[in-house]
Amino acid sequence: MERKFISDFQENMTVSAFFVVFSKDIRKTKNDKEYLDLTLMDKSGTINAKIWDNVDSIAPKFEKGDPVAVKAYVSSFNNELQLKIESIRRAIPEQDRDFGFNYDDLIPSTKKDIQQMWTDIQNGINSIKNTYIRQLVQSLYTEHEDVLKTHPASMILHHAFRGGLLEHTHSMLNIAEGIWQNYSELDRDLIISGILLHDIGKLKELAPGLATSYTDSGNFVGHIVIGRDILLNAIAKIDGFPDLIKLKMEHIILSHQGKLEWQSPKEPMFPEALLVYFIDEIDTRINQMKREIETDTTDGDWTNKNNYFHRPLYKGKDTE
Repeated sequence: MERKFISDFQENMTVSAFFVVFSKDIRKTKNDKEYLDLTLMDKSGTINAKIWDNVDSIAPKFEKGDPVAVKAYVSSFNNELQLKIESIRRAIPEQDRDFGFNYDDLIPSTKKDIQQMWTDIQNGINSIKNTYIRQLVQSLYTEHEDVLKTHPASMILHHAFRGGLLEHTHSMLNIAEGIWQNYSELDRDLIISGILLHDIGKLKELAPGLATSYTDSGNFVGHIVIGRDILLNAIAKIDGFPDLIKLKMEHIILSHQGKLEWQSPKEPMFPEALLVYFIDEIDTRINQMKREIETDTTDGDWTNKNNYFHRPLYKGKDTE
């Protein structure tokens, strides 16, 4: 039987499939009855799921981040598909391979060529003219190569999949090359290095695994300050690194979310920092909007308003 993924689900289907438990919460109905509220994930996306009965006996059988085998009925609530779970257990990879279990089917991943993106980014690093900046960026990308190729860019908001951080960075580099042609008086080395390092703190903010979660340092400190610390530790190993360049690179990391109300410790205070912020914003919002359109199940040419942007988004055919 052909394997079905979340993206294949339709209302009134009965499905038997493997997932990762992305989130797990015990909640209560209006009548004070406990139920399990889950978010399940496979490589095609996520779906909400409910367990209404026998919560006390079922809840201890699996945890967030576990692969699970599920039998469920697909229903709809507020124009969103969800699962009513009939049975669930922790998957046993060695035994369940005969039934189609594969870790690669559980993890959403970039659709782009990881090695090609990595090569393009290496070319970007090699194009940096300032030897101090080039040495700094190259050392960090060499040290963290394996993680940089697989890490997500966020838990939920954007590029939240295996290789998402690399795809986000690669896309920002492409955008920067086009924009810099119009502002060639700006310091290209600062822009390129700022893009390559602006989210470096996410390597320690987000824990690797089947279900991404925040680390303790991610919750206590956050990727912006973590990234600044990673930058300073790397700079300390390079003799004679110029003080002003160090301060500007610190500022780009500390200001790349643009606004104080968006948890940015500083707001951009020179053009290269402003450009990194806007390029980050462009790629993030485009990715979010594309995802909202692709995952919407509402009939017609428009999505519902239950999305990040809180407005209907056009998903109809292109005009001829």
